[in-house]
Amino acid sequence: MSDRIHEAVTVAELTGTNDNDVLCTVNANDYDTWILGSTAGAMDVFVSLDGTNFLASAVALEDMVSTTPATRVVVTAAGRPFKLQIKCKLIRVLQNGATGVAGGRLVGYRTT
Repeated sequence: MSDRIHEAVTVAELTGTNDNDVLCTVNANDYDTWILGSTAGAMDVFVSLDGTNFLASAVALEDMVSTTPATRVVVTAAGRPFKLQIKCKLIRVLQNGATGVAGGRLVGYRTT
């Protein structure tokens, strides 16, 4: 995939209270790159390839500020941006842990 951005849209603003709260479920058809982050709390991301069934495991996200290239995590940390490059039908973001998610944002980019 090219890193050239053709379009960028904030598709969801995220807040949560409890572990496993669904923070958003978004149609992912129009975008191939996603940036996710929050000011508080942790999140994990699940995808649906067919638009109905979500995969059982969270997907690995690239930690965009790690000093080790291409560091991947399945749970975000507050105050850091994370990147996901994937073509799928739906993306679902869940709160991970008891600390409420605040200031969360999911931004979709079209690079192709």
